[in-house]
Amino acid sequence: MIPSICFVTDPAAPQPVLAQAVAAARGGAGWVQLRDKVLPDAEFAALARTLVEALAPYDVPLIVNDRVAVAIEIGAAGLHIGQSDGDPAAIRRRIGPDMLLGLSIETEAQIAAVPPGIDYLGVGPIHATGSKPDHAAPIGHSGFARIVSRTDLPCLAIGGITATDAPAIRAAGGAGLAVISAISRAPDMARATRTLRNAWSDT
Repeated sequence: MIPSICFVTDPAAPQPVLAQAVAAARGGAGWVQLRDKVLPDAEFAALARTLVEALAPYDVPLIVNDRVAVAIEIGAAGLHIGQSDGDPAAIRRRIGPDMLLGLSIETEAQIAAVPPGIDYLGVGPIHATGSKPDHAAPIGHSGFARIVSRTDLPCLAIGGITATDAPAIRAAGGAGLAVISAISRAPDMARATRTLRNAWSDT
């Protein structure tokens, strides 16, 4: 099941990634996705193992961003890939049938090329965001709604997401929110996660 709140870690945030992940889990995030574009694979894998152990008491699975080999090595619950991370069908064959596989979608045109074997989509950016300086053009709520209408796959909205986005994303048929800064840069990360979760539940 795709959770309503997926926290994506932020290596540039004031608090360490481990503290971010645990706080998000305490606050009710259903997934934590480990994302770090520059950390060497060995260090990334070690951090991933630490997170898996730390999140286990909260029954929160770890999703690995981009690193196919690391996801396989540590037996991650899921892998999330972008449009430039390789052939999704080939990656599905590498990771096997049991690991969740998510794919980023940035434009309506990309939705037609989603192959079988993808479990969910990360759709955005909804807004411009400093968490990913090289992001594609923001699609807004209306762009998100158009993409959701063209797929049966569950869609997580991503990119500058805050609690105020919850009503529009849910009304558009979104499955949930993938959140970075609204949690990682919050003074109380667990409370920020609860606020997002409640905003989703109350809409």
